[in-house]
Amino acid sequence: MWKYLLLILTWDAVDSSATRHAFFRKLDDGSGGGQEKGGRRVYGGSVAALAEFPAACALLDRYWGPRCSATVLAPHWALTAAHCVTRRLAYVKYNTRRPNSPEGDVTPVQYLYRHPKYEVRQTDEGQGLDVTVLHNDVGLVRTRNEMRLSAALAMDVLSGMSLYSPSELYNKEVTVLGFGRSERSALGEELFSVQLTAASCERIGWEPCICGLAPRAARAVCSGDSGGPVLYEGVQVGVTSMGPVECSTARPPPAGATSVFTWLQPSAALLNATLTGADAALRMSIISRAPRSRSTFIPHMLLLIFIVFGIV
Repeated sequence: MWKYLLLILTWDAVDSSATRHAFFRKLDDGSGGGQEKGGRRVYGGSVAALAEFPAACALLDRYWGPRCSATVLAPHWALTAAHCVTRRLAYVKYNTRRPNSPEGDVTPVQYLYRHPKYEVRQTDEGQGLDVTVLHNDVGLVRTRNEMRLSAALAMDVLSGMSLYSPSELYNKEVTVLGFGRSERSALGEELFSVQLTAASCERIGWEPCICGLAPRAARAVCSGDSGGPVLYEGVQVGVTSMGPVECSTARPPPAGATSVFTWLQPSAALLNATLTGADAALRMSIISRAPRSRSTFIPHMLLLIFIVFGIV
């Protein structure tokens, strides 16, 4: 039913002038390419308070560099995009709006999961590489230690996933949160939000997806937003998958450029089965144990030194 609904509501052909899309983290395990270099920007975004969605968290590598955004889904689980789930992930930083600050809490990553039907394919159709196929871009990170949020959520994330179908949100405003930098930011990564209008996507090869656009402004999700929550009236309905390629260059995305989100409603049962340890046939696929994390003492001491001497 979902597949046929998606086919009806998306375009059958792709306009040759349509914006190309890319991931902003290198897919380093043979599943595709990406844009590793370039600006880490959130075009048209504004600084967000953690109170907007206390479950927002950041995924860090072993050197404490922010890699992607995520959502604390349960005490030992963070929800993100499948393309963010690589062996580079080492920590989850939560209860903070700035991953590089000493504020907040951190826990090492223990296991990494991807949707069993995750697929990505990039093709050059004459204008450079574009993501032509993206299926089930949903991933999970299991943490070694329990995560406890400093503020309560208005609604349980898993419960909220099943409330809306994409067609109910078309032409309505969604809020996208992510840890990145704005085009004007001189600081490190911090929590930003951007408001976009929900719309159908231009490719039937993206599923289950919904897109967001700003018809008259240069607003789009960019590198720091990957895996971050997409909210409608405070309820998480999706995760950020990718944005326009212009976000990795010196120029802003054009007005009307689409940002692409993976819709969570079809994955709700799968996520719940994975979290609760239900029938193994229903669970997400574990891809690896995370790399051994370095001691948290040294990075925190270095960070304090940087702050004292005004480096950060």
